[in-house]
Amino acid sequence: MERTSEEIIELARREIAARKERERDGREVPWRFAFIGLLGAILAGMLLWPGTPLNWKMYAAVHGVCAQVHNVSLGGEQLPLCARNTGIYSGFLLTFIYLLLLGRERAAKLPPPAIVVALVALVVVMAVDGFNSLFVDLFLPHLYTPRNELRTLTGLGMGVSLAVAILLVLNLSLRRDPDMDQPVIGNWRELGGALLLGFLVHAAIYGNVAITYWPIAIVAWTGIVGILFAVNLLIVALVMNYEGRVTRVVELARPATVALVVTAIMLGMMAWGRFWLEGQGLIVS
Repeated sequence: MERTSEEIIELARREIAARKERERDGREVPWRFAFIGLLGAILAGMLLWPGTPLNWKMYAAVHGVCAQVHNVSLGGEQLPLCARNTGIYSGFLLTFIYLLLLGRERAAKLPPPAIVVALVALVVVMAVDGFNSLFVDLFLPHLYTPRNELRTLTGLGMGVSLAVAILLVLNLSLRRDPDMDQPVIGNWRELGGALLLGFLVHAAIYGNVAITYWPIAIVAWTGIVGILFAVNLLIVALVMNYEGRVTRVVELARPATVALVVTAIMLGMMAWGRFWLEGQGLIVS
């Protein structure tokens, strides 16, 4: 059957687009190895650096971005993040993974209005608890006596909301094929599943389930580093003109490598700065 001129033009256009895609994919391959190698080197340094316990190295790595004032002990060991940040960033990472397992890697639609209100409410509740705690520290009138249990619980809710927001922004900003018909969270059951993960973390911490120390420490620490990396990745990818171009995560190897370097430098400089200020007596650790 003879093709029309329009069909021939369309086929040519698709062939050109496919060739450009293959060329771009080929250029990304070295960056994938660079990212894996750099990430492996950073993790090896964390794990193998002699003379210092791993949990202290985790504590030091995020010292510049985490208050680390109201820390919690679990099984006799102090967690590397404070109570609130342990909640926020473990809630964020667990919810982000949960959403991916639900198949929302391309989801680009807001949740139903009632669920959006619930997610905003979780943020507001944490803000209220945070300001209440701040007022106590400043010796100002406050609503109630702060407790680490509340700090962690409200932080977990904030982490759920953060995960939804960040996945939505990444998909809308970078994906070529976002699913505009699929909400990031579709119903109350799915939101309940995310919150249940947080409640399990909370129960393990304040039930002093010692065996969960390392899983919770690693999840919370990875969450705080991961969210900083995700923000840097978005900025770097947009600067490098990846907006609306990504169909597979591996296509982000180049901006991801740059973002990883930026994240490592930021964490190192901020931690060094805070340790220096503490050493000078300018701030209290």
